Amino acid sequence: MMDQNYILDNLKATTSRNSALETLMNLESVIDHANIYAYPNWIEGEIVEGPHIDRYWVTVTLMYPHKLMPDPEGAERLLKHGCKVYYAKDELETAAKLKSPDDSEGQDNASERRPGQTRAKMVKKPIWLVTIVVPRKFMDDIEASKLRIEDQAINSDAVEQANVDAMAQPEGGE
Repeated sequence: MMDQNYILDNLKATTSRNSALETLMNLESVIDHANIYAYPNWIEGEIVEGPHIDRYWVTVTLMYPHKLMPDPEGAERLLKHGCKVYYAKDELETAAKLKSPDDSEGQDNASERRPGQTRAKMVKKPIWLVTIVVPRKFMDDIEASKLRIEDQAINSDAVEQANVDAMAQPEGGE
């Protein structure tokens, strides 16, 4: 069972490491490069665990509301690139929205975080967990191709001059 405090602690640890943030950005490039976002609900995922960076693999787990399961056809695109994708049903334990007094458990005297404050009841919501394991080689290949494109400098003045020269030429040539 997933717990919202576990997720928050994991995200704090991830955002404090620059290498993890860079890896997440590269992982997002892999997903984007494979056109996964074109499939229903893939854009709705929230990172709940990872990235776990191993020598040859990077692993991340995404959470989706149960009604918004990501389309398995999108996962098939990742499989073609040597990735592994695992789906699992789970529950998220989270605080209920306080709309009425019935949504609270009364005052929170047991916790040192907010003594005397009203504490929301904990509710369980069904979710999908999608774990994606990506080969680092695939991530490195995409990063290298982006660098090759970024290294190609385009001289915009030369392009504009060629356009002006083409417009100045008579239709029949010289």
